Amino acid sequence: MGDIRSVPAIRRQKEKAGRIRFLEHDEEERLFSALRARSELYYNFCLFLVDSGARFSEGTGLRWNDINNGRATFWITKSGRSRSVPLTARVRDAIARSKGRKGPFCDIDKHQFRTAWLAAKAEAGLGQEKEIVPHILRHTCASRLVRGGIDIRRVQMWLGHQTLQMTMRYAHLAEQDLDVCVPVLERQYQEARNA
Repeated sequence: MGDIRSVPAIRRQKEKAGRIRFLEHDEEERLFSALRARSELYYNFCLFLVDSGARFSEGTGLRWNDINNGRATFWITKSGRSRSVPLTARVRDAIARSKGRKGPFCDIDKHQFRTAWLAAKAEAGLGQEKEIVPHILRHTCASRLVRGGIDIRRVQMWLGHQTLQMTMRYAHLAEQDLDVCVPVLERQYQEARNA
């Protein structure tokens, strides 16, 4: 409309390096059980988020025709690049139970979901933890992939991170990856001693 003469300069803040909070399986079970008591739709949605690693908006923006052959394609993403992820059996079941008009989770109201989330979080004994917001389900997905031995590049592709640096926040969870280094060092030491 011509009211703004130039784009204002916005200083980007760096994200603090620190502990990334994710849900352990028992915490997920308690939280999801409390959510399910409030809404089957919210329960199914959380299953979808934790197993797909989708952002909240990607999940609510998913349309029925974006789900094909056991995969979900996210067209509108933070990075601007679409991505597809295969769906777990429990997510396929959750989607099959959905009655959404345009998509499985399109009818979710963000404010009503947040109210249910906060109540379920308190009931699950997690009410005092500020880090336990719906986005923690994305961190949980990434953490489980890394802890399960999936290489960091595949985790980057799964999450749709634009840079590997974003995904590297989870790399410290792959402790077993370093175990393969010990035999190499020990073998070189033994070879040097035997030479």
